[in-house]
Amino acid sequence: MNRKEFIQKTSLGVGSLFFFNPTSVFANSFSEDENSVDKPIVIIGSGYGGAVAALRLCEAGKKVCLLEMGLNWEKSGEKFSPMINPGKSAAWLKKQTIAPFMNIFPVKPYTGALDRLDFEHIKIWVGRGVGGGSLVNGGMAVLPKKDYFKEIFPQLDADIFYTKYFPLAQKELEVNTPREEFLKTCSFYKFNKVGEEQAHQAGFKTMRVPNVYDFDYMEQEYEEKVPRSALAGEVIYGNNFGKKSLDKTYLKKALATGDLEILDLHVVKDFVLNNDNTYTLNVNQIDTQGVPQKQFKINCKKLILAAGTMGSLELLLRSQHINKLPLDKEIGQNWGNNGNFMTGRNWVNAFSGGTGFQQSTIPVGGIDNWEDPKHSFFAEIAPLPMGMNVATSLYLMINKVDKPGEVSFNPETNYLNLNWDLSNTEKMKQNAKYFLRTMNNANGGTRSHMLFHNGFGHDICYYPLGGIVLKKATNAFGKLNLHENLFVIDGSLIPASTGVNPFLTITALAEYCMENLLMEKSFEV
Repeated sequence: MNRKEFIQKTSLGVGSLFFFNPTSVFANSFSEDENSVDKPIVIIGSGYGGAVAALRLCEAGKKVCLLEMGLNWEKSGEKFSPMINPGKSAAWLKKQTIAPFMNIFPVKPYTGALDRLDFEHIKIWVGRGVGGGSLVNGGMAVLPKKDYFKEIFPQLDADIFYTKYFPLAQKELEVNTPREEFLKTCSFYKFNKVGEEQAHQAGFKTMRVPNVYDFDYMEQEYEEKVPRSALAGEVIYGNNFGKKSLDKTYLKKALATGDLEILDLHVVKDFVLNNDNTYTLNVNQIDTQGVPQKQFKINCKKLILAAGTMGSLELLLRSQHINKLPLDKEIGQNWGNNGNFMTGRNWVNAFSGGTGFQQSTIPVGGIDNWEDPKHSFFAEIAPLPMGMNVATSLYLMINKVDKPGEVSFNPETNYLNLNWDLSNTEKMKQNAKYFLRTMNNANGGTRSHMLFHNGFGHDICYYPLGGIVLKKATNAFGKLNLHENLFVIDGSLIPASTGVNPFLTITALAEYCMENLLMEKSFEV
């Protein structure tokens, strides 16, 4: 099921019921007493921004209702599935897997942990479930270059971020680093060892990358003392063990206060600004097959959008179209793919064992070429944990976004338009060509023609950012322009790219915003 089909399905089977405004016959066809509830503070989305907001509000004694369209996997008792044996968690309401490659597996439609949003020139992967993207990412907690952080956020005090907010995020996310001796002896990290050695041979610098996966647990996995997860092919469909996703860190602590209510399988379709500056949300509660079970309203005094870049933009722009929600002209501007560009190499170390038949799903290494003024990039040395193809190296490159895109709303599809094409990724492709040519000239090998588009994955995006940029579409702390009680706390605050995997930056930025909003008493209700 694609995004448009899901929107149609969750309209209770009658299109006019979904595309309504608050003065329509449908809006008045039920009793407000029976079909609406009041909540003082509502957060939409349980990813990094929403999890931080929930914890800090609950610690301040605020009652918080968090709405998540995906499943609460831990509470459900369902298990995450490995890449080579996809199950319920593999895809959000689709009949076939949607990984970046090898989509040969049929699945039964279920509210899975991984979703893909398909636009004309780009595909965007997002997490669904309590914990958001933390459920399905590789866990790389990379600190951005300080100079680049200053470049994308000139209005922020970088010193405070690097001495306070980044360390706080690292602590709360339980970031750790593997032992070098373990990486040398662990056969599941041959792909990384080969990747680093060949990068050095080509003259590139490498770096060890911290992660939120518990490497002490992984060492026990390797010794087969505990159930395997990262060493059993689990990652983009969720990890059953080892990974410190948000449901095990921020959200767990927030729930422990007794002030957080999490409602999973609750899809917010749009919302209305009321005359008293409160908000009314139009919500569908669905089952695990995506079938609407209940449609109702939630009234709240304070609203936080933390639905991820695409989710928050969708809610704002649809609400503007349907309900005349006032929006600043900056909404939708400075969107980017975090410079994501996938590529790979074949015949890597082919005559001495390749890159390893068994591969851990958790990356631990990166190639740092950020200081090169002509070809500036960071490249994750990525695993290919499919139990096959032992002579391929896979790389997720992260670049600057020299030409940001724009997001708007299409009334005909009732969904987003994304102004983004090959011209937006041309510089990224040039960096990829330079990188592959340099690696292959130094080590042998060929471009991985069977992966992506003849070796160049310009249309793969794991980290959409921007569109509601801090201090352009919002004030200095995420309060939306033209609104008193509406806040955005997620990756949409970041213009286009962070230069590295962004969730550590999103978490630190959320900590900064929430601390200041609470000091300003923005959540007094």
